[in-house]
Amino acid sequence: MYDQSPYKSDFAVFSHPDNAELCYLDSAATCLTPKVVVEAMYQYQSFSHANSHKGLYRLSASATELVEQARASVAEFIGAGVDELVFTPGTTEAINLVANSFVRPRLSTDKNIVISCAEHHANLLPWQRLCQQSGAELRVVSLTPQGLLDVAELSDLLDDNTCFLAISHISNVLGGLNPVEEVCRLARQKSIPVLIDGAQAVSHGPVDVKDIDCDFYAFSGHKLYGPVGCGVLFARADCIEVMEPDTLGGGIVEQVSLTGTRFISGPMKFEPGSHNVAAICGLVAAIDYIRGIGWSDLVAYMNELSTYLHRQLGDLPFIKPLTPGTSGAWLCSFQCQGVHSHDVAGMLDGDDIAVRAGHHCAQPLHHYLGLKSSVRVSLGLYNGREDIDRLVASLKNTYQLLAAD
Repeated sequence: MYDQSPYKSDFAVFSHPDNAELCYLDSAATCLTPKVVVEAMYQYQSFSHANSHKGLYRLSASATELVEQARASVAEFIGAGVDELVFTPGTTEAINLVANSFVRPRLSTDKNIVISCAEHHANLLPWQRLCQQSGAELRVVSLTPQGLLDVAELSDLLDDNTCFLAISHISNVLGGLNPVEEVCRLARQKSIPVLIDGAQAVSHGPVDVKDIDCDFYAFSGHKLYGPVGCGVLFARADCIEVMEPDTLGGGIVEQVSLTGTRFISGPMKFEPGSHNVAAICGLVAAIDYIRGIGWSDLVAYMNELSTYLHRQLGDLPFIKPLTPGTSGAWLCSFQCQGVHSHDVAGMLDGDDIAVRAGHHCAQPLHHYLGLKSSVRVSLGLYNGREDIDRLVASLKNTYQLLAAD
């Protein structure tokens, strides 16, 4: 295991004088971007910028080609068909699109939607609102002691009136990998459509939506070492066919009159207005960057680093993890005995160590665990053992200084 990551030099942020000592441990919130991603966006913005899918001139045609080539590349990356890949601004918008365009028309007072208590607010609030507006029931699955979805309880909650199931592939707080294939198999037996929030999982290893057998899968580019402003929704072709656009605007119509509109078919009907081509180019560059490393090497490196993180934190008696540590979780959320989470993060920031503190957009999960907040440390490719050693040293100092108060 390297003390310093062999990939760290790929990220320009560390070459800036202000960031020479930066220890970035908040990749679950957003990953830093490698130089190749920035360069791809720069090349497009500088030399190829135009409005895609609308102009008849060369630059516009080139932008259109970039977007459609990107659609094919991203679709291949997750095992989807090109006609099943929708570009969105991010995971949040993708989930809201499914809620409003697919689930809302199917809801009534006798129906229910099932989620878990560990969901990010982006995969809770849309379903909560739909149920409140329609009178449907929101059912919530609890967790195992290891912080994973309780599949046995889920099986009991699914019934003939369940019209939708939405769960995270990996919790952004607990880091455990949920058995999504098994979950989808259970749902498929009762013809229940499933959405998987893949925001945390998409950078943790290969994702194949056909193997998972979900109906929808959503993720954001910035969780994958890409830029903000570009996300992806996989939606099965038969689902896309029955969905109507939620956000309306130019570029999604076959014909418009003052009395009615006929929309185009396929994923483009959910992409009104102007594509964020620069961000889409950046996403493709991020995927190519990961492919260049190779999933096998990437996962092996991150698993080894994660094991080191959990072992080192486990040796600190004043650190209380929210769930038992596992090498497969590239993050660790914990409380520091006698010290508020925000104070921990503030002290670490004084040592140029970036972590997340609070409820991590998962208040119900913290309530379920009997907590108000936690500190979250999450790893990225640019981290090495030296970052974890600095974290441990700073935590020891923080505890010594603040716990006595």
